[in-house]
Amino acid sequence: MKLFDYLKAMTVEKKDLDFSLPEVKKGYQPYMISRFVSMVDMYIPLVNEINKHEVPKDIHYKFFNSVLPKRYQYFNYIKKPKDLEESEKRYIADYFEIGMREAEMYIKILDEDQIKQIVETYRYGKDTLAEV
Repeated sequence: MKLFDYLKAMTVEKKDLDFSLPEVKKGYQPYMISRFVSMVDMYIPLVNEINKHEVPKDIHYKFFNSVLPKRYQYFNYIKKPKDLEESEKRYIADYFEIGMREAEMYIKILDEDQIKQIVETYRYGKDTLAEV
């Protein structure tokens, strides 16, 4: 089984797994399960509670299986933002008419599509700015 199979078994299927089987026990990774479950804000207290204790893999699974609701849950993995080149940071600063330090804060707030649109606008000329 893979990571997403365990997540699906806990949320959608709500089935009990046999942790006496070596392939089930070997494939279950409590750290990764907790990491994905914590990507949903309302589950953070649950993950925090289970992480306070060192529990066996089967207990960890049973905990999440019993407390997570039976429904499809999209666990959106939050990725590290990509590093922009210095020229791309300058485009952001020019677009908002701010300094480089403030531009770095703006980059943390903007999503990748917005950054891409601003960078492409300045890379190919400001005349395309009217179309945006």
